[in-house]
Amino acid sequence: MKPQTTLAIAVLLLLAGINLFPAAESEQENFLKTFEAVYPADMGWVIDSTNPYAKPVRILKTTESGISVMLDRALVTETALALSFLINGDFPQNLTSVDLVTDIDAGPLLPYSPDSFEPVLRAKGGGVWPTLRLLNEDPPVALETRTVFLMRYDGYISPSDPIRVRIRIPQISVCWEDATADGVPQEQCYFEDEPLDFDFETDGADLAAQTKTFQLDHTFEIDGKPYEFHRLRFNPMELILFTSPSEEWVEHEDGSSSPAGLLYVDAVTDDGTNIELSSHSGVYPYHGFTQKILDPEVIRSLEQTKTLTLTPCYVPRPPDEENDSYSMPEQGNPAYDCSPERAVTVNIRE
Repeated sequence: MKPQTTLAIAVLLLLAGINLFPAAESEQENFLKTFEAVYPADMGWVIDSTNPYAKPVRILKTTESGISVMLDRALVTETALALSFLINGDFPQNLTSVDLVTDIDAGPLLPYSPDSFEPVLRAKGGGVWPTLRLLNEDPPVALETRTVFLMRYDGYISPSDPIRVRIRIPQISVCWEDATADGVPQEQCYFEDEPLDFDFETDGADLAAQTKTFQLDHTFEIDGKPYEFHRLRFNPMELILFTSPSEEWVEHEDGSSSPAGLLYVDAVTDDGTNIELSSHSGVYPYHGFTQKILDPEVIRSLEQTKTLTLTPCYVPRPPDEENDSYSMPEQGNPAYDCSPERAVTVNIRE
């Protein structure tokens, strides 16, 4: 093909919006692609960079103004899909927050399995202020996480099946502290409104292969009323204890709710490792207790244990306290009665 012909085709493709000669990756993008992120230890139950079940995704997108967003990892457990993002750019000094507005769609959405749970018509909502987590100072790399719940009121996404995840980030906000003319610190922000889109597939097949459901039908009494542990869904990263509903539920400051006097359940492995199962946060359509585990040592213990002992921890409510003003003691407080008489031991492995 003649050079003139090649040039003419290139011009026509450019006019059509197709670039034959894409711009070279910037130093910023190259840095982010090779950056090995180590997440802080206080990430709670969201996601961890060293977790063996968190899968690398590593999709990088950059806005025209030069903010790069790397979709770093995805973690699929029985109840949730957790995602982590790395963000960098030519940010101002004295950063206070880097926040992503995210629209996330995860599917397929499957019907509830017959042995899962009965839907409960209860919903809660709310949000938190952005928290700046800088993983690197120069150049700055910020970490953001997001969670999509797989157990929903209108269906259940199976972690064993491929899950298509589509993400749109319509806005990125960057805030920093700047001194005014009189020297008083004041927060300034700018907003990047160029949408970034991510589309990928993932699954939780590794964990799903280790997931077992045990029928318990274990009944005990709280304040003279029967209470039942129906079943346990078990894998080395997440424990879900399905329970019977209680006539009297207490709402807690963190948005969770539990039967009166019963805030958590102690789960103990063969080697004495203790996992506290908390009452769920109100987003799952079932009554029960759950815990997602990120600590590698606890995961190893759950991978090896043959039995798991579940003990309800109960504290009587003072009779002169009203439901809306009563505050439960913190988990582990000596006021709780974790009597072995109410416990049940589950044989996890032969």
